[in-house]
Amino acid sequence: MRARRLLLSVLLFSLPCALDAAPTAPRPVVVVLQEQAPAAALNRALLADGVPRAERHRAVIEALREAADGQAPLLAWLDARRAAGELLRYRGHWIANLVVLEAASTTVEAVARRADVAAVTPLPAPTVEAPRPTGAGDRAIGVPPGIRAIGADRVWNELGFTGAGALVGILDTGVDVTHPALAGSWRGNGAPAGECWLDLLDGTSGQPVDLAGGHGTHVLGTVVGLAPGDSIGVAPGAEWIACNAIGQGVSPEFNADIFAALEWFADPDGDAGTLDDVPDVLVNAWGVNENFGYADCDALWWAAIDNCEAAGVVLLFTAGGDGPAPGTVRSPADRATTALNSFAVGAVDASIPESWPYPLASFSSRGPSGCDVAPGLEIKPELVAPGVNVVSSVPGGSYAIWSGSAMAVAHAAGVVALMRGANPELDVDSLKELLLATARDEGDPGEDNGYGWGVVDAFAAVQGALGSATAAPASPDAPPARLRLARPNPFRPARGAAVLAFTLPSPAAARLDVVDVSGRHLRTLLAGELPAGEHVARWDGRDDAGRALGAGVYLVRLDAGGTREARSLVLLR
Repeated sequence: MRARRLLLSVLLFSLPCALDAAPTAPRPVVVVLQEQAPAAALNRALLADGVPRAERHRAVIEALREAADGQAPLLAWLDARRAAGELLRYRGHWIANLVVLEAASTTVEAVARRADVAAVTPLPAPTVEAPRPTGAGDRAIGVPPGIRAIGADRVWNELGFTGAGALVGILDTGVDVTHPALAGSWRGNGAPAGECWLDLLDGTSGQPVDLAGGHGTHVLGTVVGLAPGDSIGVAPGAEWIACNAIGQGVSPEFNADIFAALEWFADPDGDAGTLDDVPDVLVNAWGVNENFGYADCDALWWAAIDNCEAAGVVLLFTAGGDGPAPGTVRSPADRATTALNSFAVGAVDASIPESWPYPLASFSSRGPSGCDVAPGLEIKPELVAPGVNVVSSVPGGSYAIWSGSAMAVAHAAGVVALMRGANPELDVDSLKELLLATARDEGDPGEDNGYGWGVVDAFAAVQGALGSATAAPASPDAPPARLRLARPNPFRPARGAAVLAFTLPSPAAARLDVVDVSGRHLRTLLAGELPAGEHVARWDGRDDAGRALGAGVYLVRLDAGGTREARSLVLLR
């Protein structure tokens, strides 16, 4: 049990690098072992084979835990040092095969020399993004402006989805579970509290609390809040679980707690065979930067983030509130090793929903990323959402108007909850691709370092999620034809065609078409009697008449053997 000082505002000091500490001084480090489970590759392979999300989750979690079994020799060695009287603390994790260790310099150096250790990384000190409170909020405002600006109310009223069936995770300062807008949707009302709330500050609270200024309570209200008589949340039908690892003062323990939190969110009940406890989306309204001892494009949590997503959780990050200067996106949001990781959300002022285009918030962090990546990948953020004058819940049953990129990522997370509520089987990358492809472009045409791909559009994104659903076989006895995901996805025709593959279990009349999300036919790629086995087609982004199609979400649809299957494909220009 650890007592810690709590605070809401940005932390204003940093910790010197532990590597220069005296030999007897405790050094907090992360010990990364050589053997790492290929969780992301395993998930992709299973997804390509049409394995359901629950089975993919089970396989990924079991693989991660099996790899972590390899920590046993190192942990036994550390046990022996502690039994001999050495002062040290350590904890093994399976979300990535690593051990968080605090020990004397001589011990850390001995660990680094072990053959089973790949790397030893010092733990710096944290910072969290502070919101900008602008006043008390009036609860009786009807549908808030941000929700109307992204079209979430249209999703409820026209498509009939409110996030029901989806689960939101929030990694923040905690949550006031007694707030009227949030109390009814805590998953712990009907499930064991231990799989619905993780208290990493002192472990004494049996249900969610928010003792660090209300940041987590405000963020979560924008995701799922349902106030009496009004909805303040984008996905008011969703449930939530929470961890309070962000609600603490300066300490390397923050860094270690992020590993513990991501591990918990990947499998809250500790049973790899269950999925109802696993969040569909994890809201990360926090970030770190060089001013607090971190490296630019800091990779400390990358493996844990990737493995949590391989387990089926969509992780969204605030871009940060350090704008308007360029290159101010915080870590982990500044990661740019792929077009989708890490998924950063900036802020616009949509407080008057009818006043399109929405101006970029002055505080919203801008790209490019400082990561050393291929040209084009450095553009940040991925998209933007309302983050100015957002009314939401605060502890004590009240409401307040705050501004910040934290409020923006909350809107985007609510959209993911709506999408998963509409299509629970939609995989992590497809969800992100749909968010990008359906965003309403602002700023420079295409992707830019202020708006990313544009303002999140809940209505279009959920329509895309519905179009990505796979139809059932016409007969329970019909062997399924299997359509694999397109690669690359998203794709740019200028860089090459999208490659599509499918398998026929037996000879059949088959047809492979490209349609838009409304089902309108655009291109026939293959048609006719085809033999059993693998078949490959390519699409260059053009319709049957040879016309180049615009950027957006398209569906590749396979009809074969009495089965119809469809996959979403994102075309970028």
